[in-house]
Amino acid sequence: MHTEASISAPLIELDDAGVLVFDVETTGTDKRRDQVIELCVQYGLSDPRSRTWRFCPSVPIHPGAQAVHGISIEDLADSPPFAACADEIAAVFAEARVVIGYNLAFDIDMIQAEYERLSRPAIDFSGKKIVDAFRLWQQFEPRSLQHAHKRFVGDSFAAAHSASADVAATGRVLQGMLKDFGLAGHDWDSVAKVCDPEGRLRASRSAWVGPSKHLQWNDEGLIVMTFGKHAGVPLHVVARTDDGYLRWVIDKDFPPHVGEICKKALDLRRSADAAAELVGWARQRYGQAAPTDAPAFAASGST
Repeated sequence: MHTEASISAPLIELDDAGVLVFDVETTGTDKRRDQVIELCVQYGLSDPRSRTWRFCPSVPIHPGAQAVHGISIEDLADSPPFAACADEIAAVFAEARVVIGYNLAFDIDMIQAEYERLSRPAIDFSGKKIVDAFRLWQQFEPRSLQHAHKRFVGDSFAAAHSASADVAATGRVLQGMLKDFGLAGHDWDSVAKVCDPEGRLRASRSAWVGPSKHLQWNDEGLIVMTFGKHAGVPLHVVARTDDGYLRWVIDKDFPPHVGEICKKALDLRRSADAAAELVGWARQRYGQAAPTDAPAFAASGST
């Protein structure tokens, strides 16, 4: 996966100047709701110095998150809110030229969400070198289905990326993983909980209307938008009150099903029972996504 140029590049001494390693702990993993409760930065790699901030959040700490980082709301009682340290933290990142972390997308998203909540400009990472140790590991030890097959089954498989070959290979890989990770003999409920311990994937995907999260079923069984200025608003209401916005969505590069559903909402907007008609059409057209309790490869021996 790594390029020939990267292998043949001359060896140089890494300069610690402007190098910042950072990590956050949070109340959970939803950037719209959850908040940063701890931020640690390390200056440089060869002679590291570090600093840690803790913040008192305005939302509860999810039990699953607390089980990971061990920080309770009581531990943060005397800590300031993030807002009190926002200027200082922004200055720290502004001075960095190289930003390092592990699976950095999450940490960056959570930091940026804090500034968004404060109606302040986001930290500008555009001119910085971003080094993600997790992504680097993926480049040198790729995690594709082919690589997983070689590790957990013991050989490569032909016809890679045909649907039938990938399905069969996934079944074999999973069986190898269950054995290798000590999960053989456990039921599917246990395995699913290991894959998604907080149930977030199951909960979120079960609400999707179609194959993406742009439109979702709410608790009342209505279709709502999850993006833009009408996030959380039932689609039939948007069609009636801001039809120009839906026309804009239809013309933009959203997944095809999003445009189709928005167009249907516009077609029905003058109907006396637009909400029910839209819901009935969408359920017939897309159903209501739900995870599979017993995958097709649950029965061992598929090839």
